[in-house]
Amino acid sequence: MENIEFRMPYKLSQIIYVISKDVEKNGFKNTNFCLYTNEDEEIASTDLICYLDLNPTITDDDEEVYPDFVIKESLEFFYDGQQFEDVLMNVLHQKKQASIDDFILGLNYYMDHDTFMDF
Repeated sequence: MENIEFRMPYKLSQIIYVISKDVEKNGFKNTNFCLYTNEDEEIASTDLICYLDLNPTITDDDEEVYPDFVIKESLEFFYDGQQFEDVLMNVLHQKKQASIDDFILGLNYYMDHDTFMDF
């Protein structure tokens, strides 16, 4: 992902902008990442500070083990990277000139309904 580094703070709007442009240009990447936040957030907003890091791994006992940075910084899981890309791609398929607010609506809708929003 161009211009976005793991373990660095970004506003959600910045992450959306970069990843949506990448998805629009190159399609679904299926990249191994998740979005994490400092607080247990259930609503996406443009100014929400997020960090990207690897997905948690699953032990033989079915326990999730989060990346060291996530644990050290006491971050909370916010969004799975594959679902995040899926939502952005879906919004782009429906609205070629989608705004950041459109993406935010789509992300929140998906979190609430586990399905894509119709625009």
